[in-house]
Amino acid sequence: MIIIVTYPLARTSGRSPFESSCCGAGYANVDSTPLTPEEDVSENLEPIPPRRYRIVMLGESGVGKTALVNQFMTSEYMHTYDASLDDEFGEKTVSVLLDDEESELVFVDHPSVEMSVENCLSTYEPHGCVVVFSVVDKTSFRKAEETINYLWQESYPKDKAVILVGNKADLARARVISSQEGKSLAASRDAKFIETSSGIQHNVDELLVGILKQIRLKESREKKANSTRIKPSRTHISLHLAKEILQKICLTDISKSKSCENLHVL
Repeated sequence: MIIIVTYPLARTSGRSPFESSCCGAGYANVDSTPLTPEEDVSENLEPIPPRRYRIVMLGESGVGKTALVNQFMTSEYMHTYDASLDDEFGEKTVSVLLDDEESELVFVDHPSVEMSVENCLSTYEPHGCVVVFSVVDKTSFRKAEETINYLWQESYPKDKAVILVGNKADLARARVISSQEGKSLAASRDAKFIETSSGIQHNVDELLVGILKQIRLKESREKKANSTRIKPSRTHISLHLAKEILQKICLTDISKSKSCENLHVL
């Protein structure tokens, strides 16, 4: 089950309609009755804060970056949110409960004329990059291509989530960029691809969940790589070479299983 909420949340006494959502611990009155060991442990447990991830929204002006972020904030799962808290820095925060684990996604949405891609990356050191273009605007696609190429040259897709988004997919008659062009660009640069429409909320929630999923997958892979960085033996090197050969032989099958459109796999 996926639950998307926005901050800050008002404390209420009502029960959440979502079975897997969590509530903050309440205050207990002090009395002389001794606590059982179980009660003592539960009273002293501090709530674990959710992991916080930064995502930068990149792309030409007018492609719908802000509209997508606003759709994240106004999904059907929304509770309450005070937008004035983030307006100063052009940031908006969404809390997502995915696979029984809560995470906070902080979307950094600055106008492209205000901050370059290079400055945005160095300033925020994001966990993920969402590169947006409009399927009805060739210029915006060329700009997205430049951005994706830059991210690839800087090795961002290696351990960061990079997702190419073709927005305004509902404007079928005005389309000038095909889905295949978007897929090809994303696949060539180890990025993911999805088409959306902020106007009719097509694939918006799917994009939101996919961003978090990609960040977690990259994070998990990095942790696994760090834990296995030991001096390789000759046997290990031989196995590694054999694996590379098999991957080249089975390249077609691997590309099918790891489609750039599947945001739930690396």
